[in-house]
Amino acid sequence: MMIENTTTPVATADEPRKNKRRPIIAFALAALAVGGIGAAATSAAWTDNVFFSAQAEAATFNLQGSTDGGTTWKESKTESSIELTIPAGKLANLLPGEVRTIDLAVLNDSSVGAAITSSVRFTGTTFATNPTASVVGLAGSLASGANDDFQLVVTAPENWDVANQGKTATIIVTVSGEATND
Repeated sequence: MMIENTTTPVATADEPRKNKRRPIIAFALAALAVGGIGAAATSAAWTDNVFFSAQAEAATFNLQGSTDGGTTWKESKTESSIELTIPAGKLANLLPGEVRTIDLAVLNDSSVGAAITSSVRFTGTTFATNPTASVVGLAGSLASGANDDFQLVVTAPENWDVANQGKTATIIVTVSGEATND
């Protein structure tokens, strides 16, 4: 037969103290938790804000041109609706070696500066050889509200072929601008 060894725990003198400490520790932890919440609520009362406001506005950008020395300014928004037409007589009856200069102007009617470029091309030509055409004297930039006078220079070659007699073309001058900070 086998005898089982059973032991019963014996209470020590420290056991009652441990049991008394538990409520004290629980109370202390609860007090700390409540105190922490109270401290957090108190610190929230010491906050502040500052606000800023600004209105934003986009720039305006608009180039206009003139063929009459800046008396009248017009826009030509697309190549198919050109309003700035040089009078036909200015380039009529071109002869070999002849140079014609036409005064033009551009206005920066914008709230910002503009970087300016130009191009010249012929369209609808029946010439055997086109005369040369170029823009001369155009400023590279214009401040807001400023205008610039420049010229279109058309030159027929010295040895312009007889096949060009009575022929025609349309010269398209494009002045382009890109908005810049003045």
